[in-house]
Amino acid sequence: MKRTATLWAAVLGLVAAAQAQVLIRVQQENNITQVSNGGTVQIPSTGPGAAKAFQLTITYTGTTSLGFPGPPQLLGSQDFSITSVPPANTILAPGQSVTVQLRYLPSSSRQASAELDYGFLQAAPQVPNQPQPPPVPGLVIVGLLGSSPDYSLSYSLAIDGNTVNLAPNGVLVFTDTIANSATLATMGLLNRGSGTGQVLSVTTTGEAFSLGSLPLVPAFLQPGASLPFQLRYRPRQAGADSGTLTLTFEGGTSYTVRLQGKGIVSYLTYELLAPDDAARPIAPGQPVVLPATPVGERTTTFVRLRNSSELDIVVGAIAISGNTFQLEDLPFLPVTMAPGDTQLFSIVFAPTQAGRQTGRLRVGNDSFDLIGSGVGPVLTYSYRNPGGTTTIQPLGNVVFPAVQVGGSVAVDFTVRNTGTAAAPLVNVAIVSDGTPVYTLSGLPALPASIPPNGAVTFTIRFAPLNTNLSSASLRINGDAFALVGTGSQPAPLPEYTIQGPTAVQPFEQPTVGLTLGATYPVALTGKLTLTTESDSYASDPAVQFVTGGRVASFTIPAGATQAVFSSGSTRLKFQTGSVAGTILITPSFATEGGLELTPKNPVRLQASLPASEPKLVSLTVDSRTSNGFVLQVTGYATTRSISKMTVKFTTKAGYNFGQTEFTQDLTASSFVWFNSQASVAFGGQFLISFPFSVTSSDTATGALPPIQTLESATVTVTNERGTSNAVTAQIQ
Repeated sequence: MKRTATLWAAVLGLVAAAQAQVLIRVQQENNITQVSNGGTVQIPSTGPGAAKAFQLTITYTGTTSLGFPGPPQLLGSQDFSITSVPPANTILAPGQSVTVQLRYLPSSSRQASAELDYGFLQAAPQVPNQPQPPPVPGLVIVGLLGSSPDYSLSYSLAIDGNTVNLAPNGVLVFTDTIANSATLATMGLLNRGSGTGQVLSVTTTGEAFSLGSLPLVPAFLQPGASLPFQLRYRPRQAGADSGTLTLTFEGGTSYTVRLQGKGIVSYLTYELLAPDDAARPIAPGQPVVLPATPVGERTTTFVRLRNSSELDIVVGAIAISGNTFQLEDLPFLPVTMAPGDTQLFSIVFAPTQAGRQTGRLRVGNDSFDLIGSGVGPVLTYSYRNPGGTTTIQPLGNVVFPAVQVGGSVAVDFTVRNTGTAAAPLVNVAIVSDGTPVYTLSGLPALPASIPPNGAVTFTIRFAPLNTNLSSASLRINGDAFALVGTGSQPAPLPEYTIQGPTAVQPFEQPTVGLTLGATYPVALTGKLTLTTESDSYASDPAVQFVTGGRVASFTIPAGATQAVFSSGSTRLKFQTGSVAGTILITPSFATEGGLELTPKNPVRLQASLPASEPKLVSLTVDSRTSNGFVLQVTGYATTRSISKMTVKFTTKAGYNFGQTEFTQDLTASSFVWFNSQASVAFGGQFLISFPFSVTSSDTATGALPPIQTLESATVTVTNERGTSNAVTAQIQ
């Protein structure tokens, strides 16, 4: 019966294909496609069990009428069904339509096919003057081809590379993974169905799980095609982790699997074998405390590692950092450890100083913090100034507040022993290049001992001598610290007076002194500088201090007013010389540190030596012969000028001389002498040599030689200021 109906439908279909005038449209959701009578339409589903509704609309395009005497028939796969049919005996006028509602509910992912047959009667055209022809039967035929995607998920782990299918709601268990490292699973989503599917999203839950190498989604997946991606497990700490992987597809279906993993610290387990101690387990990332060891000694601790995993583990390197830690008894590296294998090596701790010592041990990818304690003293340093307390390391700076020159500021310096044994304090001293400006006080008797948690405090005082940066070195045992301070401008210098004569005479040795009007808080150094002013060709080099030279140094102790000279006296002599003019004595002042304090216009002493007539010092008779001699006259002229010399002779009784007084013009010779370089060394002093010859007219036997007839000679010298004193010399 079924075979007969199919054959009848095929015959009618051929007739309809030749005569029927219809337009066939298939609407799937918002998509409308046109199909010819006898054609086939694709009906895709989103997956087995996911129903897909669609409708078939037939529009009559002829000029008469088209009637459907019975319901449509559906032949083929049971996955297709008619959900709504038009009323029986439906007749369509030109342009009218009839709609058939259908559904595709795939029972599997295999392709499904069916055929919709809808018989009709088409009215024949009316021929004039002829009886009405009978209607022509026909058949609307539409083939239906259903498809459905179907998904399967698989994974493989690097540990073995095997591919494992993962059913929905299945569990993917990652191999144990070291915390903060990663294990990758290579994932593959396969479309093993008959239709194209669309992957809308791929997501994970669980902090330790994440996606990698994921193509762009949404993504279409053709039948037989796959979507590869990676799933990463990275535990942040040791312990169990769980999550989910969810793939969402078109149509609202999804594929969810559970994720499980376990974070571990290491594939290896470790034990510490300390001297005289039982084995103690240690874990990577945790501190390893080694036995306390006296400074200068060493202790050895053994480390035993075991492969506790089911894998062969390669230890490529074992290294240690920290100057006081060393490795010994290492195995030959790299070493491959089978499951259950053990290896042994040792850590040597040899502290060079007291206190906490740290280092790091690395075994393959595992690391440990090492902590050791050196037994001995540990000195720490700090100082306190008005700004607060500052901790300082050796070679650091102890900074003093700025203080005015003449004042001082102090800091308290503390040496503290934070170690575990008494600390010797052998030496505390300040070393500086120049005049000390830093002093110590409050020190205990040295050498001293500072007990554990004990301290010694002493005071360092800074008294600057100038405004420059002042530095020195504080030495404590073998440690050094820089002392740094700056002085500010001192108080102005008090007024002062210079005690000494204002008028002097040639060849005097008066004294000079200097007195401050008030005490000064800083020790001062100074100089008196002697200069001359004269109208003569040159000043007299004999004008100088009795200590030698024209500069004399002095000091004024802090808190005193009197200048003290190098002789230890508060008065200093100077020579006046022999040239008329003004003697000037000018002081300068400075602090012991060299800070200049001399006033801009310093007060000075002015002593005048007046111009006067020449002064004769001596007269001598030299080079005597029977009839001649030379008069030698010495003296000085403050004006460095002589105009003439007068000589008067006194004769013996009974002898007569035609001339006993002689005058010699010395203007030219005086000018030449006093304007010569040779005269500069003698100031106003001069020496006149005047030869005389004596003749006698007495020829009697027994007469005296002519020179013996003269008794004495008297000499005076004259210049523009007057005539000198007279000097007399006996000729016999």
